[in-house]
Amino acid sequence: MPLLLQSETLSRKTSLVAAVCLSMLGTACSEVKSPEGIKQLTSAAAFNAKYCSAASQNIKLDLSNIQLKREQNIPLMYQGFNNIEGPLWHDGALYYSNMGSQQPDENGFVLSNQTTIWRWVQGEQPKLWMKDTVAGSNGLAVDSQGNLLAARQLDGSLSSIDWQSKQITAIASTYNGKRFNSPNDLTAAQDNTIYFTDPNWNTPSNIDPSSIQGGGQPGSIEPGQRIYRVSPKGKVTATAVTDLVPALADKPNGIALSLDQQQLIVGGLQGLWVFDLTAGEVSNPQKLLTSPIDGLGKDCSGNIYATTTVEQPTRHDGQVIVILDKQHKVVGQLNVEGIHIVTNVAFGGEDGKTLFVTGLTDPMDGDKPRLCGDSPCLKAGIYTAKLNVQGFPF
Repeated sequence: MPLLLQSETLSRKTSLVAAVCLSMLGTACSEVKSPEGIKQLTSAAAFNAKYCSAASQNIKLDLSNIQLKREQNIPLMYQGFNNIEGPLWHDGALYYSNMGSQQPDENGFVLSNQTTIWRWVQGEQPKLWMKDTVAGSNGLAVDSQGNLLAARQLDGSLSSIDWQSKQITAIASTYNGKRFNSPNDLTAAQDNTIYFTDPNWNTPSNIDPSSIQGGGQPGSIEPGQRIYRVSPKGKVTATAVTDLVPALADKPNGIALSLDQQQLIVGGLQGLWVFDLTAGEVSNPQKLLTSPIDGLGKDCSGNIYATTTVEQPTRHDGQVIVILDKQHKVVGQLNVEGIHIVTNVAFGGEDGKTLFVTGLTDPMDGDKPRLCGDSPCLKAGIYTAKLNVQGFPF
Protein backbone atom coordinates (compact mmCIF):
# COMPACT_ATOMS: atom_id res chain seq x y z
CA MET A 1 0.00 0.00 0.00
CA PRO A 2 1.42 3.47 -0.86
CA LEU A 3 2.66 5.46 2.12
CA LEU A 4 0.04 8.18 1.61
CA LEU A 5 -2.81 5.65 1.63
CA GLN A 6 -1.33 3.95 4.66
CA SER A 7 -1.30 7.30 6.46
CA GLU A 8 -4.88 8.08 5.45
CA THR A 9 -6.06 4.62 6.56
CA LEU A 10 -4.28 4.91 9.90
CA SER A 11 -5.81 8.35 10.42
CA ARG A 12 -9.31 7.05 9.71
CA LYS A 13 -8.80 4.11 12.09
CA THR A 14 -7.45 6.39 14.81
CA SER A 15 -10.40 8.76 14.42
CA LEU A 16 -12.84 5.86 14.56
CA VAL A 17 -11.26 4.43 17.68
CA ALA A 18 -11.28 7.84 19.36
CA ALA A 19 -14.92 8.34 18.44
CA VAL A 20 -15.84 4.94 19.84
CA CYS A 21 -13.94 5.60 23.07
CA LEU A 22 -15.50 9.00 23.62
CA SER A 23 -19.04 8.38 22.45
CA MET A 24 -19.66 4.89 23.76
CA LEU A 25 -17.60 4.74 26.92
CA GLY A 26 -16.99 8.32 27.94
CA THR A 27 -13.26 7.54 28.00
CA ALA A 28 -10.57 9.35 26.08
CA CYS A 29 -8.21 6.98 24.28
CA SER A 30 -5.29 9.06 25.52
CA GLU A 31 -6.11 7.60 28.94
CA VAL A 32 -5.45 4.10 27.61
CA LYS A 33 -1.78 3.16 27.81
CA SER A 34 -1.48 0.42 25.19
CA PRO A 35 -2.86 -0.80 21.83
CA GLU A 36 -4.29 -3.76 23.76
CA GLY A 37 -6.14 -1.34 26.01
CA ILE A 38 -7.63 0.45 23.00
CA LYS A 39 -8.66 -2.89 21.53
CA GLN A 40 -10.38 -3.78 24.79
CA LEU A 41 -12.20 -0.44 24.84
CA THR A 42 -13.55 -0.88 21.32
CA SER A 43 -14.60 -4.46 22.11
CA ALA A 44 -16.34 -3.27 25.28
CA ALA A 45 -18.13 -0.63 23.21
CA ALA A 46 -19.45 -3.31 20.85
CA PHE A 47 -20.55 -5.39 23.86
CA ASN A 48 -22.34 -2.41 25.42
CA ALA A 49 -24.12 -1.61 22.16
CA LYS A 50 -26.25 -4.72 22.70
CA TYR A 51 -27.97 -2.92 25.58
CA CYS A 52 -27.23 0.79 25.14
CA SER A 53 -28.36 3.18 22.43
CA ALA A 54 -25.73 5.40 20.85
CA ALA A 55 -26.65 8.50 22.85
CA SER A 56 -27.27 6.80 26.20
CA GLN A 57 -23.85 7.64 27.67
CA ASN A 58 -24.76 11.35 27.61
CA ILE A 59 -28.02 11.00 29.53
CA LYS A 60 -27.95 12.23 33.11
CA LEU A 61 -29.80 10.02 35.56
CA ASP A 62 -32.87 11.78 36.95
CA LEU A 63 -34.14 10.32 40.23
CA SER A 64 -36.66 13.05 40.99
CA ASN A 65 -40.10 11.60 41.76
CA ILE A 66 -38.82 8.04 41.34
CA GLN A 67 -40.26 5.55 43.81
CA LEU A 68 -39.96 1.79 43.71
CA LYS A 69 -43.23 -0.08 43.28
CA ARG A 70 -43.67 -3.44 44.97
CA GLU A 71 -44.92 -5.97 42.42
CA GLN A 72 -47.89 -8.06 43.45
CA ASN A 73 -48.46 -11.79 43.02
CA ILE A 74 -44.82 -12.84 43.04
CA PRO A 75 -44.99 -16.48 44.23
CA LEU A 76 -42.48 -17.87 46.71
CA MET A 77 -41.29 -21.45 46.67
CA TYR A 78 -40.50 -21.88 50.35
CA GLN A 79 -42.16 -21.41 53.71
CA GLY A 80 -40.58 -18.92 56.08
CA PHE A 81 -37.26 -17.60 54.77
CA ASN A 82 -37.25 -16.72 51.08
CA ASN A 83 -34.58 -14.97 49.08
CA ILE A 84 -35.08 -13.60 45.57
CA GLU A 85 -31.75 -13.09 43.82
CA GLY A 86 -29.89 -12.98 40.54
CA PRO A 87 -32.34 -10.99 38.39
CA LEU A 88 -31.60 -11.27 34.67
CA TRP A 89 -33.60 -9.80 31.80
CA HIS A 90 -33.54 -11.92 28.66
CA ASP A 91 -35.73 -12.12 25.58
CA GLY A 92 -38.74 -10.32 27.03
CA ALA A 93 -38.76 -11.88 30.50
CA LEU A 94 -37.13 -11.58 33.90
CA TYR A 95 -35.39 -14.69 35.18
CA TYR A 96 -34.53 -14.88 38.87
CA SER A 97 -33.48 -17.27 41.60
CA ASN A 98 -35.75 -18.01 44.58
CA MET A 99 -33.79 -19.48 47.48
CA GLY A 100 -35.03 -21.07 50.68
CA SER A 101 -35.03 -24.16 52.86
CA GLN A 102 -36.95 -27.39 52.54
CA GLN A 103 -39.05 -28.50 55.48
CA PRO A 104 -37.39 -30.84 58.03
CA ASP A 105 -37.35 -34.50 57.03
CA GLU A 106 -38.32 -37.39 59.30
CA ASN A 107 -35.02 -37.01 61.13
CA GLY A 108 -35.45 -33.27 61.64
CA PHE A 109 -32.78 -32.38 59.07
CA VAL A 110 -33.36 -29.10 57.24
CA LEU A 111 -31.93 -28.90 53.74
CA SER A 112 -31.00 -25.24 53.39
CA ASN A 113 -30.24 -22.90 50.50
CA GLN A 114 -32.12 -24.69 47.75
CA THR A 115 -32.95 -22.56 44.72
CA THR A 116 -35.44 -22.57 41.89
CA ILE A 117 -35.31 -20.37 38.79
CA TRP A 118 -38.46 -18.49 37.80
CA ARG A 119 -39.42 -16.75 34.55
CA TRP A 120 -41.64 -13.69 34.70
CA VAL A 121 -43.24 -11.86 31.79
CA GLN A 122 -44.64 -8.62 33.14
CA GLY A 123 -48.43 -8.67 33.15
CA GLU A 124 -48.47 -12.44 33.62
CA GLN A 125 -47.98 -14.76 36.58
CA PRO A 126 -44.34 -15.84 37.09
CA LYS A 127 -43.74 -19.44 36.08
CA LEU A 128 -41.35 -21.97 37.54
CA TRP A 129 -38.62 -22.39 34.94
CA MET A 130 -36.25 -24.82 36.70
CA LYS A 131 -36.82 -26.76 39.93
CA ASP A 132 -34.44 -26.65 42.87
CA THR A 133 -33.20 -30.22 42.53
CA VAL A 134 -31.60 -29.06 39.28
CA ALA A 135 -31.15 -25.28 39.36
CA GLY A 136 -29.49 -24.49 42.71
CA SER A 137 -28.51 -21.04 41.43
CA ASN A 138 -27.79 -17.65 42.90
CA GLY A 139 -26.48 -15.03 40.45
CA LEU A 140 -27.48 -15.23 36.78
CA ALA A 141 -25.87 -13.49 33.79
CA VAL A 142 -25.34 -13.82 30.05
CA ASP A 143 -22.12 -13.83 28.05
CA SER A 144 -21.46 -11.87 24.86
CA GLN A 145 -23.33 -14.50 22.81
CA GLY A 146 -26.37 -14.41 25.10
CA ASN A 147 -25.67 -17.78 26.73
CA LEU A 148 -27.11 -18.19 30.22
CA LEU A 149 -24.52 -18.32 33.01
CA ALA A 150 -25.28 -19.32 36.59
CA ALA A 151 -23.41 -19.20 39.88
CA ARG A 152 -24.64 -22.45 41.41
CA GLN A 153 -24.44 -23.19 45.12
CA LEU A 154 -26.09 -26.60 44.64
CA ASP A 155 -22.88 -28.17 43.31
CA GLY A 156 -20.51 -25.24 43.86
CA SER A 157 -20.06 -24.53 40.18
CA LEU A 158 -20.01 -21.80 37.61
CA SER A 159 -22.18 -23.27 34.85
CA SER A 160 -23.94 -22.55 31.59
CA ILE A 161 -27.58 -23.52 31.09
CA ASP A 162 -29.04 -24.10 27.64
CA TRP A 163 -32.08 -21.88 27.13
CA GLN A 164 -34.00 -24.54 25.18
CA SER A 165 -33.01 -27.93 26.62
CA LYS A 166 -32.10 -26.54 30.08
CA GLN A 167 -29.07 -28.80 30.06
CA ILE A 168 -26.49 -27.66 32.60
CA THR A 169 -22.79 -27.70 31.75
CA ALA A 170 -20.19 -26.91 34.39
CA ILE A 171 -17.62 -24.34 33.29
CA ALA A 172 -15.64 -24.51 36.54
CA SER A 173 -16.34 -26.26 39.84
CA THR A 174 -13.09 -26.66 41.78
CA TYR A 175 -10.01 -24.77 42.90
CA ASN A 176 -6.94 -26.52 44.32
CA GLY A 177 -8.81 -29.81 44.43
CA LYS A 178 -11.85 -28.62 46.42
CA ARG A 179 -15.30 -27.50 45.29
CA PHE A 180 -16.09 -23.82 45.48
CA ASN A 181 -17.97 -22.74 48.59
CA SER A 182 -21.13 -21.21 47.18
CA PRO A 183 -20.68 -19.20 43.97
CA ASN A 184 -22.76 -16.10 44.55
CA ASP A 185 -22.59 -13.35 41.94
CA LEU A 186 -20.88 -13.07 38.57
CA THR A 187 -20.12 -10.75 35.70
CA ALA A 188 -18.97 -11.51 32.15
CA ALA A 189 -16.52 -9.44 30.09
CA GLN A 190 -16.74 -8.81 26.35
CA ASP A 191 -14.27 -11.65 25.67
CA ASN A 192 -16.34 -14.01 27.88
CA THR A 193 -13.91 -13.96 30.77
CA ILE A 194 -16.06 -14.42 33.88
CA TYR A 195 -15.43 -13.01 37.36
CA PHE A 196 -17.36 -14.38 40.32
CA THR A 197 -17.51 -14.16 44.10
CA ASP A 198 -17.41 -17.24 46.32
CA PRO A 199 -18.53 -16.64 49.93
CA ASN A 200 -19.37 -19.58 52.15
CA TRP A 201 -22.69 -18.58 53.69
CA ASN A 202 -25.07 -20.12 51.14
CA THR A 203 -23.48 -23.56 50.99
CA PRO A 204 -26.30 -26.13 51.27
CA SER A 205 -26.49 -27.89 54.62
CA ASN A 206 -25.88 -31.34 53.12
CA ILE A 207 -22.36 -30.39 51.96
CA ASP A 208 -19.41 -31.60 54.04
CA PRO A 209 -17.61 -28.41 55.21
CA SER A 210 -14.25 -30.12 54.76
CA SER A 211 -14.91 -30.44 51.02
CA ILE A 212 -15.19 -26.70 50.35
CA GLN A 213 -12.75 -23.77 50.31
CA GLY A 214 -13.86 -22.50 53.75
CA GLY A 215 -13.33 -19.02 55.09
CA GLY A 216 -14.86 -18.66 58.56
CA GLN A 217 -17.84 -16.86 60.06
CA PRO A 218 -19.04 -13.30 59.25
CA GLY A 219 -16.34 -10.86 60.30
CA SER A 220 -13.61 -13.36 59.49
CA ILE A 221 -10.97 -12.85 56.81
CA GLU A 222 -9.64 -16.40 56.97
CA PRO A 223 -8.49 -17.68 53.56
CA GLY A 224 -11.08 -19.54 51.51
CA GLN A 225 -13.50 -16.89 50.29
CA ARG A 226 -12.20 -15.43 47.06
CA ILE A 227 -12.96 -13.66 43.83
CA TYR A 228 -12.13 -15.87 40.85
CA ARG A 229 -11.45 -15.24 37.19
CA VAL A 230 -12.43 -17.91 34.66
CA SER A 231 -10.95 -17.64 31.18
CA PRO A 232 -13.04 -18.28 28.06
CA LYS A 233 -11.40 -21.75 27.98
CA GLY A 234 -12.39 -22.49 31.58
CA LYS A 235 -9.07 -21.89 33.35
CA VAL A 236 -9.67 -20.81 36.96
CA THR A 237 -7.45 -18.22 38.65
CA ALA A 238 -7.87 -16.68 42.09
CA THR A 239 -7.63 -12.92 41.61
CA ALA A 240 -5.55 -10.75 43.94
CA VAL A 241 -8.68 -8.99 45.26
CA THR A 242 -8.52 -10.49 48.75
CA ASP A 243 -4.75 -10.13 48.90
CA LEU A 244 -5.03 -6.43 48.19
CA VAL A 245 -8.14 -5.96 50.36
CA PRO A 246 -8.38 -8.68 53.03
CA ALA A 247 -11.73 -7.23 54.17
CA LEU A 248 -13.26 -8.57 50.95
CA ALA A 249 -12.64 -12.08 52.23
CA ASP A 250 -15.54 -11.37 54.60
CA LYS A 251 -18.46 -12.71 52.56
CA PRO A 252 -17.65 -11.25 49.11
CA ASN A 253 -20.86 -10.72 47.22
CA GLY A 254 -21.79 -8.29 44.44
CA ILE A 255 -19.45 -7.92 41.48
CA ALA A 256 -19.55 -5.82 38.31
CA LEU A 257 -17.36 -4.47 35.55
CA SER A 258 -17.23 -0.77 34.81
CA LEU A 259 -18.77 0.40 31.55
CA ASP A 260 -15.38 0.41 29.80
CA GLN A 261 -14.38 -2.89 31.50
CA GLN A 262 -11.20 -1.25 32.75
CA GLN A 263 -12.25 -1.65 36.39
CA LEU A 264 -13.67 -4.42 38.56
CA ILE A 265 -16.06 -3.45 41.37
CA VAL A 266 -16.52 -5.84 44.29
CA GLY A 267 -18.63 -5.63 47.44
CA GLY A 268 -18.86 -7.63 50.65
CA LEU A 269 -19.89 -7.36 54.27
CA GLN A 270 -17.29 -4.68 54.96
CA GLY A 271 -17.93 -2.37 52.01
CA LEU A 272 -17.43 -1.71 48.32
CA TRP A 273 -14.12 -1.37 46.44
CA VAL A 274 -13.08 -0.64 42.87
CA PHE A 275 -9.91 -2.09 41.30
CA ASP A 276 -8.10 -1.20 38.12
CA LEU A 277 -8.24 -4.15 35.74
CA THR A 278 -5.46 -4.81 33.23
CA ALA A 279 -5.26 -8.06 31.24
CA GLY A 280 -7.32 -9.77 33.94
CA GLU A 281 -5.13 -8.57 36.81
CA VAL A 282 -6.47 -6.28 39.55
CA SER A 283 -4.57 -3.41 41.18
CA ASN A 284 -4.97 -0.04 42.90
CA PRO A 285 -7.97 -0.73 45.20
CA GLN A 286 -10.09 2.23 46.25
CA LYS A 287 -12.86 2.03 48.84
CA LEU A 288 -16.18 3.48 47.68
CA LEU A 289 -18.68 2.58 50.42
CA THR A 290 -18.37 1.34 54.01
CA SER A 291 -21.79 -0.31 54.36
CA PRO A 292 -22.43 -4.03 53.68
CA ILE A 293 -22.98 -4.71 49.99
CA ASP A 294 -25.11 -7.40 48.38
CA GLY A 295 -25.79 -6.97 44.64
CA LEU A 296 -24.49 -4.58 41.98
CA GLY A 297 -25.81 -3.34 38.66
CA LYS A 298 -24.96 -0.63 36.13
CA ASP A 299 -26.62 1.58 33.58
CA CYS A 300 -25.54 2.81 30.17
CA SER A 301 -24.34 6.13 31.57
CA GLY A 302 -21.81 4.31 33.72
CA ASN A 303 -23.64 4.67 37.04
CA ILE A 304 -23.24 1.81 39.53
CA TYR A 305 -26.20 0.61 41.61
CA ALA A 306 -25.30 -1.00 44.96
CA THR A 307 -27.83 -2.69 47.22
CA THR A 308 -26.93 -1.92 50.80
CA THR A 309 -28.03 -0.89 54.30
CA VAL A 310 -28.09 2.65 55.70
CA GLU A 311 -29.41 4.36 58.81
CA GLN A 312 -32.79 6.00 58.21
CA PRO A 313 -35.10 8.03 60.46
CA THR A 314 -37.62 5.21 60.61
CA ARG A 315 -35.24 2.28 60.58
CA HIS A 316 -31.66 1.65 61.69
CA ASP A 317 -31.19 -0.98 58.97
CA GLY A 318 -32.91 0.77 56.10
CA GLN A 319 -32.65 -1.01 52.78
CA VAL A 320 -31.57 1.11 49.85
CA ILE A 321 -29.94 1.19 46.45
CA VAL A 322 -27.05 3.65 46.51
CA ILE A 323 -26.13 5.00 43.09
CA LEU A 324 -22.61 6.13 42.21
CA ASP A 325 -21.62 7.84 38.98
CA LYS A 326 -18.65 6.73 36.88
CA GLN A 327 -16.36 8.95 38.96
CA HIS A 328 -17.67 6.97 41.97
CA LYS A 329 -19.46 9.94 43.52
CA VAL A 330 -22.75 9.11 45.25
CA VAL A 331 -25.51 10.77 43.21
CA GLY A 332 -28.60 9.39 44.93
CA GLN A 333 -30.41 6.47 46.47
CA LEU A 334 -33.69 4.61 46.18
CA ASN A 335 -35.42 3.32 49.31
CA VAL A 336 -36.77 -0.24 49.33
CA GLU A 337 -39.66 -0.12 51.78
CA GLY A 338 -40.75 -2.99 53.99
CA ILE A 339 -38.18 -5.56 52.95
CA HIS A 340 -35.75 -7.32 55.26
CA ILE A 341 -32.71 -7.14 52.94
CA VAL A 342 -32.47 -5.76 49.41
CA THR A 343 -30.40 -8.20 47.39
CA ASN A 344 -29.85 -7.25 43.76
CA VAL A 345 -30.78 -5.16 40.71
CA ALA A 346 -31.02 -5.52 36.95
CA PHE A 347 -32.38 -3.48 34.05
CA GLY A 348 -34.93 -4.76 31.57
CA GLY A 349 -38.24 -4.08 29.91
CA GLU A 350 -38.85 -3.34 26.26
CA ASP A 351 -36.62 -0.27 26.26
CA GLY A 352 -34.13 -1.43 28.90
CA LYS A 353 -35.14 1.35 31.32
CA THR A 354 -37.05 -0.65 33.93
CA LEU A 355 -35.06 -1.25 37.09
CA PHE A 356 -35.88 -4.56 38.78
CA VAL A 357 -34.98 -4.87 42.45
CA THR A 358 -35.06 -8.11 44.45
CA GLY A 359 -35.19 -8.73 48.18
CA LEU A 360 -35.23 -11.40 50.89
CA THR A 361 -37.11 -11.77 54.15
CA ASP A 362 -36.75 -14.09 57.09
CA PRO A 363 -40.16 -13.40 58.68
CA MET A 364 -39.11 -14.34 62.20
CA ASP A 365 -36.47 -12.71 64.38
CA GLY A 366 -36.00 -15.47 66.94
CA ASP A 367 -39.48 -16.16 68.30
CA LYS A 368 -40.90 -12.77 67.29
CA PRO A 369 -42.04 -11.37 63.94
CA ARG A 370 -39.23 -9.51 62.22
CA LEU A 371 -39.80 -5.77 62.08
CA CYS A 372 -38.84 -3.46 59.23
CA GLY A 373 -39.14 -0.17 61.03
CA ASP A 374 -42.26 -0.27 63.19
CA SER A 375 -44.11 -2.83 61.08
CA PRO A 376 -43.62 -6.52 60.32
CA CYS A 377 -41.45 -7.04 57.26
CA LEU A 378 -43.12 -7.84 53.99
CA LYS A 379 -42.39 -11.14 52.30
CA ALA A 380 -39.51 -11.47 49.88
CA GLY A 381 -40.42 -9.76 46.63
CA ILE A 382 -39.61 -7.77 43.52
CA TYR A 383 -39.79 -3.99 43.13
CA THR A 384 -39.68 -1.96 39.92
CA ALA A 385 -39.16 1.62 38.76
CA LYS A 386 -39.03 3.18 35.31
CA LEU A 387 -35.89 5.32 34.94
CA ASN A 388 -34.78 7.71 32.22
CA VAL A 389 -31.64 5.70 31.42
CA GLN A 390 -31.06 2.31 29.87
CA GLY A 391 -29.15 -0.30 31.81
CA PHE A 392 -27.64 -3.76 31.70
CA PRO A 393 -29.70 -6.93 32.12
CA PHE A 394 -27.63 -8.36 35.00
